[in-house]
Amino acid sequence: MNFLELLNKVARFAKPIHQEMIPLETLDIPFTETSIDSLDGLMILMYMCMIYDIDDETSKDFAPITPQELHNFIQQNKKRDPESIEWAMELIK
Repeated sequence: MNFLELLNKVARFAKPIHQEMIPLETLDIPFTETSIDSLDGLMILMYMCMIYDIDDETSKDFAPITPQELHNFIQQNKKRDPESIEWAMELIK
């Protein structure tokens, strides 16, 4: 599964409908240089932890700077992998 594709779908879901979402094109760009603000980032982290079954205690103090840091955190702490992007999106709805 393409992590960046999933992250973009989750980010679009996390942002309010009336706000523009500029897709992330790389894992190395800092979130501060994207259309993702701090509240969006918190929501994205919550959703990604739900998808990968990472408990709240593990993620509560984590604040990734880049998508790559989020990816590394998920790889280190996940208890499952999503079956598909569609499955992941259904889980967070």
